Amino acid sequence: MKNLLCGIILLFTTSINAFSQEGLAGIQFNAGIPTGDFNTEVGNIIFPSISINGLYQLQKLPIYVGGEFGYSRYGTDMTRNNNIINGTEQSFRIRRNNNAVFLTGVLRVMPETDFLVRPFVEGQFGGIHTYTRSRVRENRLSEPISSGTEVYDWATIYQLGGGLMIPIGRGSDTFIELKVNYVQAGSMNILTKNDASYNDQGNVTLTPRNTAFQMIQPSIGVKFEF
Repeated sequence: MKNLLCGIILLFTTSINAFSQEGLAGIQFNAGIPTGDFNTEVGNIIFPSISINGLYQLQKLPIYVGGEFGYSRYGTDMTRNNNIINGTEQSFRIRRNNNAVFLTGVLRVMPETDFLVRPFVEGQFGGIHTYTRSRVRENRLSEPISSGTEVYDWATIYQLGGGLMIPIGRGSDTFIELKVNYVQAGSMNILTKNDASYNDQGNVTLTPRNTAFQMIQPSIGVKFEF
């Protein structure tokens, strides 16, 4: 499934070059706020992410197509334990990070206006991969004694929303972009920072949650026109 999604998005974004007039590229800083059943499941956890994107205008139409790639670390937790390795009384650090990467195709409608700002609406569709990795160290600076991926999953994801592109000066090719998207993903097995517990012998119990991402995602970014 992931190979099919990546192939479709790559073919879509590269095949439009022959029909494009101008382009936009930029970086976006996002803050996902859980809503609905997802908020009930995970609580008030903010899902920060950073993404890069590129868009091409189709001929002289107010339609832009392209893609976006992003990364999120939506939780981290550090635990000290004296009994991770049998027979060892030394204290060890366990660092567990919850991560997600996503790749989407983007369709944006952004008509020309007589105003300084450029309003737009957009939709995105693609895939998201969540994974939790842990590392065991003797101390903060030592090499990991062990590390690995504990829980991972894939799902489709789509986003719908809109925003404004604001030039930093009249006639400028650089814009501040403000937007808000609704984010919906399929059900996945994920961990939050509260889903790992240890008993007196140092054995870990992981309690994955099967849930679907549902978020309101405000963001701010910088776009460059070329």
